[in-house]
Amino acid sequence: MAEKKEITKTKEEPKEEKIMETLEVTQEVKVENPIKKVEKTEDIVDLNDSFRVGDTVKVFYRIIEAGKERIQPFEGIVIAKKGKGVSKTFTVRRIGTGQIGVERIFPVYSPRISSIEVIRHGSVRRSKLYYLRSKQGRRETKIKEKITSK
Repeated sequence: MAEKKEITKTKEEPKEEKIMETLEVTQEVKVENPIKKVEKTEDIVDLNDSFRVGDTVKVFYRIIEAGKERIQPFEGIVIAKKGKGVSKTFTVRRIGTGQIGVERIFPVYSPRISSIEVIRHGSVRRSKLYYLRSKQGRRETKIKEKITSK
């Protein structure tokens, strides 16, 4: 037949004491961030008015690999500008090897952009040039150069 068992409750230690013990044992680990922090606003290149959509640009972007820093250029056509304030971005498209289109989105106020060079100014009527994605070959994607009067 069924035996009855009595359950007795024992008084446990307060949880606060256990937590304090574990906090004393933990060690502080310091991790260094490989990305340089921007100390001055002068380090950030202001690219807001230096180029427009349709321009062919060369973006010099800092890349950090294995503790070493190098600058990699990315040349292409600016197909879009988006955003407001600090979150502004621009998209650059180029034709890579094997006629494959490569697009990269860069933040305008990124500390990783060392400089930007405008190679040629393009004359376009639209603010977004997404139609260039469907075009193939150099003749179809060529944009007329903007004629500036001095």
